[in-house]
Amino acid sequence: MPPHSSHILQPLDVGCFSLLKTAYRRQVEKLIHNRFNYITKIEFLPAFRDAFNASITEKNIQRSFRGAGLVPFDLDEVISKLDV
Repeated sequence: MPPHSSHILQPLDVGCFSLLKTAYRRQVEKLIHNRFNYITKIEFLPAFRDAFNASITEKNIQRSFRGAGLVPFDLDEVISKLDV
């Protein structure tokens, strides 16, 4: 792996976790809309579960690996993302 490239080549960071972050933000916005001022453990778990189920799917995982250029492996795609 080229130096300083792990953030580019980690497919779940590239794809799924950014989707999870967005989906969780939407869940929090729904709670705020329903007049929740803060999120307790009781509200967190269902909100996170819904966000997780919406974002961490087989299709999104496959897209993440493809987007990182790892499956199928595409050296040109990987290198094009490096700022060298």
